[in-house]
Amino acid sequence: MALPQAVLGDAENVLVKAEGNTMRFVVAWILHDQTTSVVTSDGHTISVSKYNGSVGTADEQARFLTEEMQSKGVEYRYQIIIGDTAISRYGLIEKISLQKSGSTPITWKATLQFVAGDVVTISN
Repeated sequence: MALPQAVLGDAENVLVKAEGNTMRFVVAWILHDQTTSVVTSDGHTISVSKYNGSVGTADEQARFLTEEMQSKGVEYRYQIIIGDTAISRYGLIEKISLQKSGSTPITWKATLQFVAGDVVTISN
């Protein structure tokens, strides 16, 4: 696939391979109320100030996932680290799903789909 459509035609094409060596991670978990924050601020890209300095309850975690973990552009790059397995990859978050069920106790189920790869962007 050639991108973008440009005035100079093929002289400005960036060729994109649409199929091939894809590695995806799908991680599912249950959100539980925690006594301490599950999110730490790095001072640059993540701020927990709008969450009163803590993301601990299951509802706060769900809110954080919906507001902060969305791919808002190709300039965002994430790293997934799977527990103590030594599996670590950079890439993009393709999808986050949340499902809230039950009456007491209320249960949140979260699913994250991640595609591994080198996130390449073009700057002018």
